[in-house]
Amino acid sequence: MADEHLRERLQRLERVAAGSRDGYWERDLLHDTSWYSPSFRELFGFAPEALPDDRDVVNARVHPDDLPEFLARYQQALATLGHFTYELRYLDARDQWRWVRGRGRVWPGDDGRPAFITGAVSDVHAEKSAQQSLLALTRRFERAVDASAEGLFERVLGEPGLYMTDRYLELIGFRREDAPTAPEALLERLHPDDHERFRQVVGAAMRAGRRWELDYRFRHGGGEYRWYRQRGRAERLPDGRKLLTGMLADVHEQTLQRHELEGTRAQLEALVAERTARLESALKLARERQIEAERANAAKSRFVAHMSHEIRTPLNGVLGMLELAQRVATLPEQQRYLETARRSGETLLQVINAVLDFSRVEAGHAELKPRPFDLVQALIATMRGMMPMVRERGVKLMFDWVGRDGPVIGDERALRQIATNLIGNAAKFTQRGQIGVTVNVMDAPDGLLDVTLAVEDTGPGIPPARRERIFDAFEQGDDSLAREHGGTGLGLAISRALALDMGGDITLDSPPSGGARFTLKLRLAPAPGNMPLAAPRRRGMAWLVSTSTAGGEWLARRLRRLGWQVRLLASLDQVLQAAEQQRPQLVLLSEFSLHTGLDLAPLRHALPGVPMHLLIRPDWHDPGLEAQARHLGIGRAVTPMAPAVLAQFDDMEATRAADAATAPRPAPTPDLPRWPAGAEVLLVEDNPVNQMIGQEFLRTLGLAVRTAGDGAQAVDACLDRPPTLVLMDLQMPGMDGLEATRRLRELQRAGRWPGAPIIALTAHAGASDRNACLAAGMDGVLTKPLALEVLRKALSQWLNSPRSSG
Repeated sequence: MADEHLRERLQRLERVAAGSRDGYWERDLLHDTSWYSPSFRELFGFAPEALPDDRDVVNARVHPDDLPEFLARYQQALATLGHFTYELRYLDARDQWRWVRGRGRVWPGDDGRPAFITGAVSDVHAEKSAQQSLLALTRRFERAVDASAEGLFERVLGEPGLYMTDRYLELIGFRREDAPTAPEALLERLHPDDHERFRQVVGAAMRAGRRWELDYRFRHGGGEYRWYRQRGRAERLPDGRKLLTGMLADVHEQTLQRHELEGTRAQLEALVAERTARLESALKLARERQIEAERANAAKSRFVAHMSHEIRTPLNGVLGMLELAQRVATLPEQQRYLETARRSGETLLQVINAVLDFSRVEAGHAELKPRPFDLVQALIATMRGMMPMVRERGVKLMFDWVGRDGPVIGDERALRQIATNLIGNAAKFTQRGQIGVTVNVMDAPDGLLDVTLAVEDTGPGIPPARRERIFDAFEQGDDSLAREHGGTGLGLAISRALALDMGGDITLDSPPSGGARFTLKLRLAPAPGNMPLAAPRRRGMAWLVSTSTAGGEWLARRLRRLGWQVRLLASLDQVLQAAEQQRPQLVLLSEFSLHTGLDLAPLRHALPGVPMHLLIRPDWHDPGLEAQARHLGIGRAVTPMAPAVLAQFDDMEATRAADAATAPRPAPTPDLPRWPAGAEVLLVEDNPVNQMIGQEFLRTLGLAVRTAGDGAQAVDACLDRPPTLVLMDLQMPGMDGLEATRRLRELQRAGRWPGAPIIALTAHAGASDRNACLAAGMDGVLTKPLALEVLRKALSQWLNSPRSSG
């Protein structure tokens, strides 16, 4: 019976231990053994066999920082036969530290000495973690408060006292023991003008339980009033009391500055209002004058356009009649007189074109059209076109290219116009010597290309007094009555305006010793196919034969950059003498060393197999010498030369191919094209002289022609007998050319007229005129005055190629 009772007590104790979720342990001091309950192991996630009843093994998992305190309390309990408690971190089965709280007691034996120590541990990890987080948050908040420039306060309504941080006391200028804490004492120190506003703002916030913010003046501990900003919040505690919490900042200096600024701003606003009224009056006057200026500008543009038409119309008659007269003139004197008159007329046409270009630039209508183009070929073609004019003046035109030579993106027409104006300007003022054109194309840091075009002459230079205005319209380097040079003075103005539109500029340098250097600087994007500059390679010795030392040096520089050693020789005799002692890898004969009747055979016999080239200008003509050179295997290169041509001089076939691709085309033969059978042109022209010239041009080209005097007659003529092509003047009395074209296209769409190409004839040269023609249904535009060759090409295009229906 006693054993059964004992078992019940044991089972009861086991159930209590299991239900408490605590772990139990016991130390038998007499036998030096330890025991740990299953719940102890379960508390830390151990299986029974994973944690033995070994005190050293168990204690080894106590955190090193906590073990000394635990052992100290353990020993003190042994010494006093008493109780002890402890908190420590224990390494559980997942190798994570867990906080536990323990209780222990020492039991004495019969002899009164310690016999057993028993204890229990509870898991307090969540509680301890929360305490530590709260402690860390509290310390963080305390650090933030200490670092803040604002002072904190807190008060429970209806209770004495006011919590103030040290910073709060510092701001209001009091020691803690002297600081006013009662609401009445604080209110007494408010500025009388702010007292009521403070009561209203803070009182409303307290009643509604919300935030507030206001600035007020408070009497500092030192006696003076200072501006403060208070921000606070009112909230109701769970027990119904109201808690006020807030912060205080000193804004005295900022407030005084703001008040000063507000006063200054008020003065400025009054001043601005006064001046605004005056400015509005001035702007109104300026707008009125702007409208007047725009009207004047529009009138000027209309005047230029109409004057262009009125001048071009008779000029068309003059140039047309001169060209017809030249075709029938028989005597050399007649031909010379007519040629002189024709060139004078073409010069007048250039003046008109310059005025129109300047008018478009000044009006902002010079629209750029960037697209990929070959910069080298564009500039070389421009120079080749101007070389005959320069040669007539006995001036040498030289060329140098440094850097890249691939395609770029830009407005080719604008660039060629600038180059033409700069070279033409240099040629006009240079009586002797040379004109040098240097192009430099280098990589820019932003992936673009820095392009520099310099045109330098050996003319008289430009006086300092005129350099400031040299780019102004109608300015000349010499504007005296005795000046020797003609022109409108618009070329440089147009060139600089185009350069500025392209994001560049043109500058002038004219030293006291004479001469002038105009430099165009642009930044252009490389087009696809533009490759980095290749490194030069060693090429051997090149002989350059030139009677012009200056011209030879220009070309020699280019050859040396490509890797050639260059020897300058003045004549063919010097070449033959040098050939007795040395054999070069290349021989170049400049045009300055060539003359009619020159025998090239001795040169070829002296240097068999050596690549040789004649360097000739575009207008050079000596069929006999060319035939002799071809027979002897001597190549021909047209100057100025592209870098690619120079780089291939040691390859005869490659040089010939490059020259063939870039050489100027021969003038068209006088043979008449083959027109479609029965081709007939309707010429619509109201001016009798221009009508007569047009008829003669068309008959000269072998075409049948009918005429109409205005747009209405043109419509009737097309319906009566449809022509193969219509040449339509624009400005005519009654029905003009645009209206006539629109009616013909309407008749074509209605099936009443089979249709035909309609080409405009106009003395108006603007882009807007061209667009108006195309919009009306015309297929092309020819600008007066007409040249026979221009008319032939246009008619060949429209009469000998398929045309879409209008």
